[in-house]
Amino acid sequence: MASSAPTGGDAEPGYDYVIVGAGTAGCVLANRLSADPGCRVLLLEAGDEDRHPYIHIPLAVGRMHERMMFDWGLESESEPGLGHRPLEAMRGKVLGGSSAINIMNCTRGHPGDFDRWAAAGASGWSYPEVLPFFRRSERWDGPARPWRGTDGPVGVRYSGFVDPLNDAWLEAADAAGYPRTDDLNGPDPVGFGRGQAFIDRGRRASAARAYLRPARGRPNLAVRTVAHATRVLVEGTRAVGVEFVSRGRAQRVRARAEVLLCAGTFNTPQLLMLSGIGPTAELARHGLAVRADLPVGENLQDHVAVGIAFARRNPGPFHAQMRADRIAMSMLRAWLSGKGPATHLPSGIYAFLRTREDASVPDLEFMFRCAPAHPRPWFPLLRPPAPDGFGIRPALLHPRSRGAVTLRSPDPADRVHIRFNLLTEPRDRDVLVDGVERALALAHSAPLDRFRGEMLTGKADLASREAIEAWIRRTAVTVHHPAGTCRMGAAHDDAAVVDPELRVRGIDRLRVVDASVMPDMVSAHINACVLMIAERAAAMILGELPPAGSPLRTAPDERRAVA
Repeated sequence: MASSAPTGGDAEPGYDYVIVGAGTAGCVLANRLSADPGCRVLLLEAGDEDRHPYIHIPLAVGRMHERMMFDWGLESESEPGLGHRPLEAMRGKVLGGSSAINIMNCTRGHPGDFDRWAAAGASGWSYPEVLPFFRRSERWDGPARPWRGTDGPVGVRYSGFVDPLNDAWLEAADAAGYPRTDDLNGPDPVGFGRGQAFIDRGRRASAARAYLRPARGRPNLAVRTVAHATRVLVEGTRAVGVEFVSRGRAQRVRARAEVLLCAGTFNTPQLLMLSGIGPTAELARHGLAVRADLPVGENLQDHVAVGIAFARRNPGPFHAQMRADRIAMSMLRAWLSGKGPATHLPSGIYAFLRTREDASVPDLEFMFRCAPAHPRPWFPLLRPPAPDGFGIRPALLHPRSRGAVTLRSPDPADRVHIRFNLLTEPRDRDVLVDGVERALALAHSAPLDRFRGEMLTGKADLASREAIEAWIRRTAVTVHHPAGTCRMGAAHDDAAVVDPELRVRGIDRLRVVDASVMPDMVSAHINACVLMIAERAAAMILGELPPAGSPLRTAPDERRAVA
């Protein structure tokens, strides 16, 4: 992170909009707002350019995670519901943010998720009102459907990985009576279905590649990398600019129209609190003057999952691909041409399920892996191959447990305190235990017999509900979908930080546009949802937003080019 003792105090020329954070949302806003040549936009990013080949080759994601590349290096405090273990909290620190390092899964969530938001006070965010912005963001490489986008900047395709193991999982699901869906992003995304990925012409479709790269040549858009925002400049009750540190030098920039915070679920609350916007008691603890008393940092949520692993009786197709000479050529081919095996991940099937008949939305996800958790290159006579394997990963989708993000100190260079409090609510533990039992039943069903070798997860750990719960405490991890710390809600909602137009309550000309505004979790991985939030925010700012409740045809022109 940036030095805590910067020098200097240079002032940059003013802009209309200053955007903090070039992650998923920041890249969307930078493109959409700078499409008006009369509007000057500055985008600040604490990380560097996204030039490294690993970012763009889909299969290289595992290597990035192993080496913690392009990551803020955050970690939670010890988690009381997980045996008092700290959890790593990976977040992208590079152009594109977490969209540059995630597993590229594209799932939007269930329509009921957004209807629930609207019913709780986030007016304008019901499913019919957000659907146009999901469509606006994507360029779907699949069968034409009225809910899919065809002209958006972000390429989305079905998983291209082929393995007979995936067919066996579907057979097992059919035998168990689970539903299937042909589109996990459709109007009823419940059941087992083929995964979809943010991959475009064989390369990762990060927000930086899809939105920012086409806009970089615009003379009215400035992008500053290695620029760590330290404070929002506030005069009275109006945000007027941003203070940031770049290469050890403090600088200030003015915003004539608005400051837009897109720094993410952990860093946006930190920036607000350092600017005097947050809970009075928390600010007073660090000697910070209060400009707006708001519940910033509260309501932290994340999906939580465990992994069940098996040896594979006979090596699968991915195992053969990992031979050193083959994987080297595959990586080179993917980088040069966007083709070949390295443009796919060894997965392909996902499932979103209801564990209760009265549930309005799915509360459990299954993620399937067709390879060992830590595959490695091998070569005959020189390095033996690791045993092949596969896994199933149950995840809790709608936790009741809530955590918080708080300041460690008033120094912007200090990492925040992160307390997820995962699985501290009994109902959360019950759903995840149920998910493990369902996953075990699927994995031990007849269609998996020809693939399933020894169970690598200890049998004693899974012998009873009590044993499973203890094992979950020892092994569960976050799914890296943090959200909710600047919750959106109605103007009279004291638990809300921003209103339904994402404006910070009590501070003019300041908005938050990232996953922190989500009132609660969606039944999905969250990147597609953040793209939608940013597209809708851009339409609000530009005055393009259709009236609440308008049908799909009144959406902003979805054919408008991103260039």
